[in-house]
Amino acid sequence: MNLSKLSRVDLLKLQNDISNEMDRRAEAEKDETRKKLEALAAEAGFSVEELFSVQKSRKRARAKVKYLDPKNAANAWSGRGRMPRWLAAEVKAGKSKEDFAI
Repeated sequence: MNLSKLSRVDLLKLQNDISNEMDRRAEAEKDETRKKLEALAAEAGFSVEELFSVQKSRKRARAKVKYLDPKNAANAWSGRGRMPRWLAAEVKAGKSKEDFAI
């Protein structure tokens, strides 16, 4: 096929036809592969879902609260990381960090 003799409209149509055919073939190949995998898995006594299931990631456990502000229960600290401002202010005022321990 000599593409240089085709008009721009014909080239666009050809491009669209090629794209559609590629999509159709890709779907057909996926279906064929899926059937092969299902047969192979069944032969081994498994389902495809069992073999290729995506496991949910574990959520990171939150650190337990070790220090609590009696004036405001929303102010809590696990003892990890930088000391929060509310506790730093209390320590600076002369109280001990252990005064707020749970």
